Amino acid sequence: MTALPQLKVQRHALVREQVVSILRDAIVQMEFLPGQQLVERELCDMTQASRPSIREALRQLESEGLVESRNGRGAVVAALSRAQAEQLYEVRAELEGMAAEWFTRRASEEQRAELHGALDAIAAAVRAGEGMRAAKDEFYRVLIEGAGNAFLSDTLAGLQRRVSRLRALTLSSPGRPAQSLAEISAIVAAIDAGDALQARRIALVHVEEAARTALTFAN
Repeated sequence: MTALPQLKVQRHALVREQVVSILRDAIVQMEFLPGQQLVERELCDMTQASRPSIREALRQLESEGLVESRNGRGAVVAALSRAQAEQLYEVRAELEGMAAEWFTRRASEEQRAELHGALDAIAAAVRAGEGMRAAKDEFYRVLIEGAGNAFLSDTLAGLQRRVSRLRALTLSSPGRPAQSLAEISAIVAAIDAGDALQARRIALVHVEEAARTALTFAN
């Protein structure tokens, strides 16, 4: 009889995921700056996690493009060049356009109602002057889920992580949150009208406008 593989639960996995989340948020919020060295001892003190958990978290963030390993310096926060940012936004625009088109064609009534709720939350965030990034993340979660393609979801999630710092800077740019709300409202209006191609076009333009602002912050 063939021996069964070892399938033991990794009890440290939850800790590692928490460390990844903490460090990812710190990078996105610019608490760690591009090029800054990430010292394991300091990260252990900050998170109260073990060195193995820190190392695994850094490897995960490296796979997401947020951290780089440099000989002699260990891990540093990755810097995104202007050319890389342009290419990422170019792909993101096409994918989000596809998501808007497919949502229009495939989403259930419940998902459409949820999208309106997410739009209302963005409007509330604009009025409050805070919470915009979380509200937009929820909008895109609903949009992508309603598009009905898991591969699209995985691909966009990776792209969003790569440009997360630029997104945070973009949303802090004067006038951009209100402009973003207007663009997203237009996407939802096209979806409500059942015009899938128009929804795609507006979603593409929305990302192009975001890229225009974001690239002013790129290296």
